[in-house]
Amino acid sequence: TMAMAEGIQFDLEVDEHNKALEFNPFKGGLHCGKRKRTNPHMRAFWAATAAFCLAFVGWFAFAPLLPVVRVDIGLCDNNDEVQKLPEDQRVKACVCKKACKAAIGNANIAAVSFDVFTRFIMGSIIEYLGPRLADCLLLGWGTVVVSLSTLVTGGAGLIVARFFVSCLGSTFVVNQFWNSIMFNRKVVGTANATAGGWGNLGGGLTQTIMPLAYRFWNSGVGLGLGASWRAAMFLPVAMYVILIPFIFFGTQDTTTGKFDVALLGKSKKAGFMTYVKCCMDYRVFLMIFQYSACFGCELVMNNILATHFHDAFGVELAAAGALAMCFGGMNLFARSLGGIASDWANKRWQMTGRLWAHFVSLLGQAIFLFLFGCIDKETGGWPVALAMLIVFSIFVNMAEG
Repeated sequence: TMAMAEGIQFDLEVDEHNKALEFNPFKGGLHCGKRKRTNPHMRAFWAATAAFCLAFVGWFAFAPLLPVVRVDIGLCDNNDEVQKLPEDQRVKACVCKKACKAAIGNANIAAVSFDVFTRFIMGSIIEYLGPRLADCLLLGWGTVVVSLSTLVTGGAGLIVARFFVSCLGSTFVVNQFWNSIMFNRKVVGTANATAGGWGNLGGGLTQTIMPLAYRFWNSGVGLGLGASWRAAMFLPVAMYVILIPFIFFGTQDTTTGKFDVALLGKSKKAGFMTYVKCCMDYRVFLMIFQYSACFGCELVMNNILATHFHDAFGVELAAAGALAMCFGGMNLFARSLGGIASDWANKRWQMTGRLWAHFVSLLGQAIFLFLFGCIDKETGGWPVALAMLIVFSIFVNMAEG
């Protein structure tokens, strides 16, 4: 169906506020419409989803390559012995238990730290720039930082690079905000869950494509170990260079053009005291802890899974990345499943039902995380660990949904 509003004939049926009343991302292929003026809704959905998904690729690009990177930048506890070996033997010979593990642990912490700050201020940035330019700004920053991360030569540089690239995670805020102002409340839950879930798939995607990119440059082209992982880092850079122009030229902030805070029912943009007032509400802190328990757990897994399968089970780099991808792959359906379960519980028991749905999801997450941690080569090897990981991931993503 088509709808007329303010002289614009939209591809989708809209309400009195020009918000779409239907959501079908595959209607007629990748449903973007012929022009941004007539289908701003689905263009915003695909732009926000692609930005968040590919942001994950750059954000966690280092994670599946760490078994190689730690050798190249001299982090291994037995670095002197490793560097004397032929290059094709160094990755397997690396011992990473004390100083090495501490350096990588610090880098993993840094990899989510800046994101905490940028997510906090992202609401104000979106109100000033609009979601379209906010996404372009974040991806532009990611292009620069990921490119410069190829200059890393030691543990300190790794920490700095991973700290500054973590702001790419704030594309999630744009993702949810943009869809919320484009879709009617009847379908906005589905749109947001789909955009968030498919965006989170980038955390699994990077586990596979980064090791494959490394293998291409190392085995296919014949570059050395250090040059190969650095060349692989330009894969997410190339993705951003392609995506930024599409978002800038092919989308718009709202159904009618430029963003205005009046759309939110506000007369002025958010300031510092707005955040102070928000943080004084105890329910906000409860939600922060609830979400950090599930999404925070997912970020930790994205950081360590490929290295864990490589070190604990002796799985080859590309295969370890493929196993790690199974964790992120559950985003295809599990986040939406959590939202559906929460909606069902809400219809029967109102907010109490939603809280119980979240509690059950977090409890399942905790149980299977413990079981996953108990598996080693002697207690079933990587196949059993993978089975535990998949069930664990389903509960994690249900809690997020």
